[in-house]
Amino acid sequence: MPLDADHAWTEDQVLTGEEIREAIGVLYPLEPEPREPSATARVYRFADGRGKIGFINPVSEPFCGDCNRIRLTADGRLRTCLFSLGETDLRGPLRAGADDDELERVIRDAVWQKELKHHVGEPGSSSRRGRCPRSAVNRS
Repeated sequence: MPLDADHAWTEDQVLTGEEIREAIGVLYPLEPEPREPSATARVYRFADGRGKIGFINPVSEPFCGDCNRIRLTADGRLRTCLFSLGETDLRGPLRAGADDDELERVIRDAVWQKELKHHVGEPGSSSRRGRCPRSAVNRS
């Protein structure tokens, strides 16, 4: 995922998910697992049966159309995509005394406006603001 804290990211620098899987597969052959609905990762098991690895490739294999994730930032804003162009303030309504029904309305309104594509690398996207997504590998 492009973190781009130094604002130098370009798409021609991306290793695609397929390229990464091919490089790993030379030494450790991979077998795809069925993709769960709304999953962000494409999971593969090692052919030797000794673990799994998940790939989240939003640039080369976008999953925006069926992603069901939302995120709450440390400063109380709701993001409907890791690379959203906008955020919904929740801290303001909470500090103003909003009740559960009002908060539910604010959250539902934000989710209904969820982008159906990411904005990686576009001006104003969080990839241009240096947000840091997490990823993990499980090789047991």
